[in-house]
Amino acid sequence: MMVTESEAIIQAVDRFLELITRRHLTVIHERIRSLRKERHLTQTMLAEKVGVSAQVVSNWERNYTSPDLEDFSKIAHALHTTADYLLGLSDQKEDEMREIKQLLETKGYDKPVFFDKKAWFGIQPDEIKQIDNYFKFLLQQKHIS
Repeated sequence: MMVTESEAIIQAVDRFLELITRRHLTVIHERIRSLRKERHLTQTMLAEKVGVSAQVVSNWERNYTSPDLEDFSKIAHALHTTADYLLGLSDQKEDEMREIKQLLETKGYDKPVFFDKKAWFGIQPDEIKQIDNYFKFLLQQKHIS
């Protein structure tokens, strides 16, 4: 039986997507395991944070099963990372912006203007440089840098 050009393209795309999916699934289980260990969490501790059993976490780490979409954000939050990192779409492990925002919230700043995305679009590069310089100045005053 002869395969049409469009059928061949569809088959090639399907094979490509299958390979990509396998790669991401491999990355997911490796990253969950390594981050869990880096964060000094047992499988049981991570399971409690995510709302699943320790066996489910074990299955994820051994690549027997993959997390549901609903669990990705819970896993990322519990491991202080992003879903993009878990999926292999990013190599940035830490969710630094979320951690900074949480730190500011603990100090009583619920909605600091610093996290107002719309405000940032109106700021010019020289103004960003001024903000950066001022922040460096503050850090030097505290001897943090």
